[in-house]
Amino acid sequence: MKTAIAGAVLTALSLSLPAIAATTNKFHVKGQNVSANFYQYDDCNSTNVYVSAYNNITKDSPGAPTEQLGAYLDYYNYNYCTGTYSYVSGSSSSANFTIDNRLDSATLNGTFTLYDYSSRTPKTADVALTWKGVGDTSSGKSNYTYQTPTSTIRSRSNGESRDAEVSGSITLDGTNLITNTSNYGYLSSSKSGYLERTAK
Repeated sequence: MKTAIAGAVLTALSLSLPAIAATTNKFHVKGQNVSANFYQYDDCNSTNVYVSAYNNITKDSPGAPTEQLGAYLDYYNYNYCTGTYSYVSGSSSSANFTIDNRLDSATLNGTFTLYDYSSRTPKTADVALTWKGVGDTSSGKSNYTYQTPTSTIRSRSNGESRDAEVSGSITLDGTNLITNTSNYGYLSSSKSGYLERTAK
């Protein structure tokens, strides 16, 4: 009899207590990227040109996967002898960017919309670059978990990268900015995920 009464009391209490709801947020991204830095120095001039491009697919639950494409360009030149400089920066969302899964090669071709901060005028540049992977491919991964009494956060990532030789042209105002420059480049791919679960 006592057992039956105790069971009835526990049932009543469980029905009267509010349910503990939980919210879960998930985010996943995978993509491929390239970058290149061109540089040249002499007695009067210092020149740097930086280019990067990416092709990512992201998914933020409960939404559908979204593809993100983009490329960026920065050009800076300073003449120590005259005290003059040029700084041009911009991007392209329509450039044709391809990279193979083994990080052997990549290409970037397209027109970039730029702004010349030194002359305060808009400009465009035509980019035609090729990356060729050299040396071994490096890889790495990470996992992270953080817990509190009301939440759990987990993140993980893994990726690969490879040095690359870069060739081609970046033409601005009729001049190839990377003529007679040295360069170094990278090819990379990565996957990462993030999960946060919170009790209310």
